Amino acid sequence: MADNSVITLYRRKSLCEITSGASSSLAPVTHIAFGDGGVDSVGDPIQPENTAVALENEVARYALDTVNFPEPTTARYIVTIPEDDLGGAEISEAGLVDSDGGLCAVKTFYVKKKDVGVAFTFTFDDEF
Repeated sequence: MADNSVITLYRRKSLCEITSGASSSLAPVTHIAFGDGGVDSVGDPIQPENTAVALENEVARYALDTVNFPEPTTARYIVTIPEDDLGGAEISEAGLVDSDGGLCAVKTFYVKKKDVGVAFTFTFDDEF
C-alpha cells in the first residue's frame, strides 16, 4: 500500500490463517468508513498504526458500490457518499471494514471537505 496507509494486524492475521489453512474463511470487505482524524495540527496526514482497530474519529460508514481489479494483486473498492450526507464534513481518513466489523486497512490524506449537494466518490486500492 502507498504511504500513509496500512493493512492492519487484524487483517494480516486473518490472511495468514487462511493462506496457511488454519482458517477456512475470510470475511470480505463490505464497507468503507470515513473519519476526520487523519491529519496532525498543521493539516498533514499522519501515519496510521497497523494496530488500529478503529479510525481516529469515524463520522460515517458506507457499503461498497463496486469492487474491481485494475491489477491482478489490487482490489479497488469504490463508494459514493450521497449528495445530502456529511455536508461540511472534513474527511481525512478512511478504512476498509469487513463483514465482521473488523478494520482491515487504514488510509490518511489531506482534508477533503464534503459540500452539501455534491456526491463524493471515493476509491480505496488494497494492494497485495
